[in-house]
Amino acid sequence: MPKTRPRKRWPVHLLKCTVFLSLAFLAFAPELRAQPAERAVTLEEAYRLALENHEDLGIARENINQARADLTKSVARILPNITAEGSYTRFTESKSSGTGFVTQPESSSAAELRLTQPLYSGGREWAVQRQAKLQIQSETKGLEGASESVMLDTGRAYYGVLKAQKDVEIKRAALKRAQERLEVADARFTVGEVTKSAVLRAQAELAGAEAELLRSLNNLDNSKVLLARLTGIEGAFSLVEPALQGAVALVPERLIERALEERSDYTRLVLQEKAASESITIAKAGFKPSLKLEGLYSWRDQEPQTTFFQKESASGTLRLTYPIFEGFLRKAELTDARSELREAELVRLGLKRDISVQVNEAINNVKAIDSLIESFRRQVAFAEEDYSMVFEQFKFGVATTLDVIDADTVLVSAQTSFASATYDLEVAKLNLKFVTGTLVDGTAR
Repeated sequence: MPKTRPRKRWPVHLLKCTVFLSLAFLAFAPELRAQPAERAVTLEEAYRLALENHEDLGIARENINQARADLTKSVARILPNITAEGSYTRFTESKSSGTGFVTQPESSSAAELRLTQPLYSGGREWAVQRQAKLQIQSETKGLEGASESVMLDTGRAYYGVLKAQKDVEIKRAALKRAQERLEVADARFTVGEVTKSAVLRAQAELAGAEAELLRSLNNLDNSKVLLARLTGIEGAFSLVEPALQGAVALVPERLIERALEERSDYTRLVLQEKAASESITIAKAGFKPSLKLEGLYSWRDQEPQTTFFQKESASGTLRLTYPIFEGFLRKAELTDARSELREAELVRLGLKRDISVQVNEAINNVKAIDSLIESFRRQVAFAEEDYSMVFEQFKFGVATTLDVIDADTVLVSAQTSFASATYDLEVAKLNLKFVTGTLVDGTAR
């Protein structure tokens, strides 16, 4: 009879590993199924979320509300003021003179209605109203400036995440190449073509590549945290690679001229300068007389009524007030207002000169990075070809371990430089739009 072949049994350690992996999969499968898919966020959506959620914009809106409240208060100063007052007095006893005249009643009631209407105060009230309107316009420009700043920070953070993601891809590819080099070095050591030091060097390079990848992953996490802080995104998310921005006309004179027209911070300083000139009008009003009309209606009742008691009365008063001496307060206020105007002029002039410098710096950055990109692109192509050649030579013993490691170092450096320059150029274009005051218009298009 033919011999029956015994059944092949799996090794015990393999069975244990299989059971352990099965149990682990069953244990973590619900959590894996419960994890939501990553949210894909575009650059436009990141801008929108940042404009909706960032606190700086809420603060700017509240500043506008406060400026509008100041305008309401300035209008209230030129409107009539009506007040009503009532009183009731109870005396211990009524008194009368010996001749029969009542001098003190037992109780007394009174009511007054007073109307006050300012007629003239040296133009102060109208200057305050104009100043309040200018403040509303200034705070509106402040909201625009806050929006542009938030968008710039969001754009920088967005491209920072993309750069970090690209760096992770580069470091993962470098780790894979390090693993391939270790496999080749180990195989060559097995057949006696290289010494143990080649294997150890490959292992050290592999450990270094793992450390670089972990560092890149940590940088990616930090970049995502910053973007989430600016936009208010919650949970896991991924970014959609945006289309490259088009070429920008780099004519300094035109861009500076446009910046002076579009920059919200410069326009805001112009408005603040006009408001400072209104402060001079307000200070000069202190040297002029003021005129106001007062009307009064009063009603009284007494029990018993005193002699010569008058139940009700009405009167009108035209009051003219002219300041003569107040300890040089008006002169100090006028001097202070003129100083504030000169300060506002200097601040605006300083920003005008700074804008010229900022625009030229932004133009130079765009030109410099743009000129580097093509060089880095060629460097990446040459480095990739060089590494492929050196690695093939390393597999056949023509190149040493140091040769292939040097080629990999050059490749990683070239890829990192090219990726950084690509995203830095997009950030430089955003910054150019920001310093020229066209960031909102550019992103809207």
